This record gives sequence, structure tokens and C-alpha cells, in this order.
Amino acid sequence: MVLGRDENIESSTRTDVIILGGIDKGKIIFLPIPRDLLISIDQTERRINSVYQIYGIDRLKEEVEKLSGVQISDYIIFDYSIFKSIGDLFAPIDIYIESDMSYSDYHQNLHIDFKKGYNKLNGEELLYYVRYRDTSGDLGRIERQKNAVLALLNEVKSAGINKLLEAVNIGLSDTINSFEIKDLLFLYNQVKNAQMEFISFPYLIKDSYVVVDESKISQIQYKLKTFETYSDQSNDKSKILITKNFSSKLYNFYTYVFDVWKKPGYQIKVLDETFDGLSDQYSYVFFRNVEEETKEKIKVDLKETFGTNFIEIEDKYKYFQLIDFISENLIDPTGYDAVVVLNERW
Repeated sequence: MVLGRDENIESSTRTDVIILGGIDKGKIIFLPIPRDLLISIDQTERRINSVYQIYGIDRLKEEVEKLSGVQISDYIIFDYSIFKSIGDLFAPIDIYIESDMSYSDYHQNLHIDFKKGYNKLNGEELLYYVRYRDTSGDLGRIERQKNAVLALLNEVKSAGINKLLEAVNIGLSDTINSFEIKDLLFLYNQVKNAQMEFISFPYLIKDSYVVVDESKISQIQYKLKTFETYSDQSNDKSKILITKNFSSKLYNFYTYVFDVWKKPGYQIKVLDETFDGLSDQYSYVFFRNVEEETKEKIKVDLKETFGTNFIEIEDKYKYFQLIDFISENLIDPTGYDAVVVLNERW
């Protein structure tokens, strides 16, 4: 369980960030919980972000376990300033910003002016990014936290041993946590080759209060316990592997794909390596045993998402080249309905 406190804003020990994370079956799942979620404690309704301040970490763990249906083994509590420390260590951090962000709050010493598109942020700018607040409320805040976490994890995956040890030291010394150094190194070993997924907490707005959507919470609990969903069981989701045919370092490819992909009904995996067996003038897609109706739907969704047409790979030689490339990167290509190769002109 990950808890974050922004004392510059809250002036208290309320937890502005509550994220439950789990690792299993080569997957990492993150479940952000809305900080204003209303729960009942001792017959009194309270927002979940006040539980740590009033009752302590054990009671908060207990309440999150009730919501999630899983047992929490460890926790880490950080102040938002850690984004600056870790961000400076791995800077520049690539963040894709969907619309201009401009805001000043002299009381909080917060000044933000980011433009739409890719931004290379240092630690202080990354801190400003996650602290930014607008009319999107909790949903926007959670989305920015997700983007920052994904970008940092992507940097950690490729970090050298010296930077890795420095990050571990920051993680242990600048937080309240239940970890030992061997635990964090074990997590790193699991994270570097894992597929990451953020899932949404099911909630409703009733009389201006955020409450649990009881009709959907069991699906989230199932996902956390099994790392699968009901649709995964029935194979309803189309599985797509997305890679690229260019080697520019200007963009964080992994973060970009998950920022722009909004289409439901897909399971997406990103391979952030360069396949040079196809011209970088075009984007491509290869289909494996897919019905024509599903194929056309995937093509439409790809074009709407990335704003370009995709050439379907039918050349067997190119196909085997692509399969070998994917296999060399320790991914089983037979598990995907489509393989996409993006060029740099998306």
C-alpha cells in the first residue's frame, strides 16, 4: 500500500494519495483509491484520507483490506517532496501532457506552466505536475499520479546499479515504510520485466459524496485476487502488442502509448525496443487468426488512436522477422491477436 501526504496543501497528515499495488504472474496492478471516498468507521462516516491521521496505519490497512478483499503485506508513506528527489535522480522525466497546464498559488509557492505535448521535467517540475489541481478533481489528480509513476518506473527499469541503489536509499530514508533493502531490490527484479496496469476504483457520487459502487466492487476484488478479469476469462478482450520502428530518445514510448490509448475492450502490452525490419516511413499491423469483423474494428481503433493508417503485414518473411524480434525480447508473440509497429509520425 502506497500512501502520499502533501503537507504543503493539507497542513496535516491526511493521506492525499492511497494506492494499492500488487505483483503476480508477471503483472503489476495499481488501484488508486479516491481520497474523498466515504467509509463507515465505528458507526461514523469519514473520508478515507482521514483514517491514517485519526486511527493510524493499522486501521487504514484494515479498511483498505475490507474494500479490496486482499491482505496487505507492506506499506510505504511518502511526502510529495520525494517526487522531486527521485525525479532529479532520473531527470529528465518524459511526461505527455494532454492540454496546457497553467496555475499559480503564491500561498503554496506553486507555479505551473506546461504546454501540451511531451515535456522533459526535472524533479521540481515533476512535483508541480503531480500537485497540479484543476476542475477534473480526483480523476485528474489520479491520472497525473499514474503518469508520473509509470514514467519513473520506466526510468528505474533501465537504471544502472549506482542510480538504483541511490533510489533505494531515498525510498528507505525519506519515507515511513515496512520494507528492508532486500525487499525493494526484490520488487525491482519483479518490476523490470512486468506488465503494468492501473485499474479504476468503482465509485458513485451520491448527494455530493463519493461512495463505493457496490455493484462493481466484487469485480475489482476478483481482479486483485487473481490478476484476471471476467472478460479475461471469456477471452472478450483483444490482445495487442505495440512496438516501434524508430530509435528516437525524445519520447517515452511506453508512457505515450498508455496516455493516448483510451479504447475499451483491449489488453495492451508495449515493447519499447526498435524493430528495424520495416521502413520507418509507415506504421504497420499484423493479425494472427483474427475474424474479419474483429480485424476491421482493431484497424479503426488504431487509426482513431494514433491518427494514421496502418499497413497490414502479409509478407511471410517480414512476419517471421517480426516474430523473431519479439521472441528475442522474451515475449511470446503467439499470445496476441495483433502486433503493431508504430513509426515516429504518430
